[in-house]
Amino acid sequence: MKIPVRTASCIAAALCWALLSALTGFIIWGMRDRARLIRDNDNERILNMLFTSLREYDDFGSAIESNPQLTEQIAGFALYGTDLALLYQWGKAPPVFDEHILDTRSRFGRYTIPDRKGHSVKFVLHTERMPPPPQEDASSPEHRSGNKRHSSMMMRQDRFFDALTSGKYIYIDISHPVYWRTQTFTTFLLPLSCLIFLGLVVYIRRMYLRNGEYQDRIEAQKNLVVLGTAASTLAHEIKNPLLSIRLQTGILRKLFPDNGKEEVAIIDEEVERLSALIYRVNDYLRDAEGNRLSLNVYDILAETSQRLCGRNILQDDALRDSMIFMDPDRFRSVLENILRNALESGGPEAAISASITRTSAISRSSSCIVISIFDRGMGIGEADMKRIFDPFFTSKSTGTGIGLSISKRFVEAVKGSITLENQTGGGTVVCIILPERMSSE
Repeated sequence: MKIPVRTASCIAAALCWALLSALTGFIIWGMRDRARLIRDNDNERILNMLFTSLREYDDFGSAIESNPQLTEQIAGFALYGTDLALLYQWGKAPPVFDEHILDTRSRFGRYTIPDRKGHSVKFVLHTERMPPPPQEDASSPEHRSGNKRHSSMMMRQDRFFDALTSGKYIYIDISHPVYWRTQTFTTFLLPLSCLIFLGLVVYIRRMYLRNGEYQDRIEAQKNLVVLGTAASTLAHEIKNPLLSIRLQTGILRKLFPDNGKEEVAIIDEEVERLSALIYRVNDYLRDAEGNRLSLNVYDILAETSQRLCGRNILQDDALRDSMIFMDPDRFRSVLENILRNALESGGPEAAISASITRTSAISRSSSCIVISIFDRGMGIGEADMKRIFDPFFTSKSTGTGIGLSISKRFVEAVKGSITLENQTGGGTVVCIILPERMSSE
């Protein structure tokens, strides 16, 4: 089973978009994970730096203020007792600790709680799970030396660990601007990337389909050039034999005025049919635009219908001041082709009618004239509807299949359009839309 090109391109575009989005998501996930690891490493480094600074100071605040890096990154420090009330505070810290913010799955008593609103991270330590303070060996040379500085440091450490054991949680509010910038950037980056990739694959798919259409047009043009060359040569070669046949039939009529009238008439009819076909082929190969002039649609359609149908087929409400800018011979050729099809449609000639209306603009600078020609014939089969404008396609035994192709070329040459549809209840309607020629132009 062959998948249509549009369906296949849609599936390919969806797969490409999904793959690009997944790749972007993987990269963004890596960026976020890297930022998290850097954040956790900074937390450990700050904690170690803080505890190291306590060797020289009696309280946390003094240790923090003594180090510019700690002062810059630590926004608040607090120690909470078993009743969750404050025992010690430096900077900003909640007066009562809320245990509900902790993740009960943590096994090591260390909690990292991101605070998006504050663009910081709350780092919490459970003191009950901290290791005991190191014991000084009394027999060590340093202990026996009676170093006063060392004794003073040990006294400060003892007071520090006594303070920690009296509390339950250590709370540190650490600022992480780089981490939060990465989080914010990646939050908006994923949906934005997905939208960009979606627009990109849609654009590429559209270009691919257009290139396919252009390729088909180029192939059609190549075939048309070959067909045109062959048709032009063939038409030129047929004209001379047809002229000879006409001369010979004229001689036969004079020599035998009473015999073979029917046979000669048949020959004349076939000669006329071939001549008409050659004329139509040449008409198709002509320059589609021609010599454009201002034309009154009502007057030309009334004249053409009077000549072909024997009456004016225009409805009473048809616009009489409708003007277009088109070659008159080509416009008449378009109307003649459509009216001949209507006459050969198999419906009553009296049912053939036409209307002229004005509709909204193709562009903002001008409006459009709509010419609709109706008949009540047999209509067009659904299978034939897609091929009705193809050169030399016809469903009639006596048709040439080139009239609608000629009409389409002439109409599109002046930036117009032509469509053909079956009517409800039988018959067809041909709709020609042409840019209106304004009186000021």
